[in-house]
Amino acid sequence: MSLSSQEASASLQQVEEASRRSSQLYFYHCSSPHLIMWGIIWIIGYGGTGLFPRYGWWLWLGLIVIGSVGGIVLGHRYKRDGYASSPYAWRMGALWAIILFFVFGTYAILPPHLDKQFCAFPALITGCAYMAIGLWRGLRYVISGMVVATLTLVGYYFIEPIFFWFAAVGGGAMILTGLWFRTA
Repeated sequence: MSLSSQEASASLQQVEEASRRSSQLYFYHCSSPHLIMWGIIWIIGYGGTGLFPRYGWWLWLGLIVIGSVGGIVLGHRYKRDGYASSPYAWRMGALWAIILFFVFGTYAILPPHLDKQFCAFPALITGCAYMAIGLWRGLRYVISGMVVATLTLVGYYFIEPIFFWFAAVGGGAMILTGLWFRTA
């Protein structure tokens, strides 16, 4: 029994779709612990800055170092556990380094005048980065980015005290997104 060219083409399309979907699910799986970790960091960072604003820069500096090391450890865990290494792993790390550089560079040349500006800018950039990643890696990233960006703007314009809003909403959104990615 031989396949017609149409049947063969349809079979190849199904294989390509299954491969694409498998890659997307794997990306969600690998992203989940990173999102949960950074959600916790956001809660500590924004909550701590709200409680101790004088030490906010130092707190965030320490948390960014901890999160960066944690991200590397999580990435190596996947290799150790036998998962294939993602060709996107180094690009994701580089993307976040570029975003961090952009945020600090922007603060250096356009310093915020209000605490609200200080905390809304990185949150808004993070939401936009998630949406951009989602254009290539999956709709769930687009949705989570839209939620973070929208809640950032809502908090900026309508909520006080702002640091606790970002701690709860930004960190909570990341943790919930990480848990949502586990169900993919």
